Amino acid sequence: MKKYLLQAIIALITCTTAAGQNMFSGSTDLKVIANEWEKTPLNGVANGSLVTMLDCFNQKWPTWMLNAAVKTMKKGVAGRDTYNNEQIVVHNKPKNGFVQVDWWGNAERHEFMRACYWNRSNGNRLLGIYFGGTDSYPNIHFVCFYDYDTKRHTLTPEPQIIDGFRTTEDTKYYYDLPEEGKELNITEFGPQGHFIHTFKWDGMKPVLSHSEKIEDEADGEHCDDEEE
Repeated sequence: MKKYLLQAIIALITCTTAAGQNMFSGSTDLKVIANEWEKTPLNGVANGSLVTMLDCFNQKWPTWMLNAAVKTMKKGVAGRDTYNNEQIVVHNKPKNGFVQVDWWGNAERHEFMRACYWNRSNGNRLLGIYFGGTDSYPNIHFVCFYDYDTKRHTLTPEPQIIDGFRTTEDTKYYYDLPEEGKELNITEFGPQGHFIHTFKWDGMKPVLSHSEKIEDEADGEHCDDEEE
């Protein structure tokens, strides 16, 4: 009896471990997406719903984050949902056109995806997808912007929207896509200090409205900075 119980426990542990591995298997390296998204239009997008646009993106560059988001959104779950034994939290707000996925492997490792869309004055939509991860040095943070053409059913990259606000060797930018409303906020950490840049929606894109310098109480280092 003890022998069979031990075998059952080993089998359960093995299955759990395999499930955890399968959750990440087949995910595209975020560095690949960061290097390719600007050059790659996406065709055959059936409609401009957030789940359909993200599903199309995920078919080109599959990731565990978008898998979790699309699965939850297709269930129609509003609010917080969990994926893969509660290791991943999906925050879905369908009425707002917003979804967020978070996973904390440990204190040092955090990976996430946030996405939303804006309705443009020409009838199209602007899609924003923000990826981030702290599993490598330097940490990777980037946002992809696409125009969804309601007549051609295409997603066309619009990288110029973030020109001037891209992470460099010296300066990091973190993008706060709107969960509510239309404002885009970008946080900057660099040689000039800590800033919050607020972008107002002009009907077609977020436009820089004002910037505010933040006086940090600590020694100026950001919590996401890592030692070489």
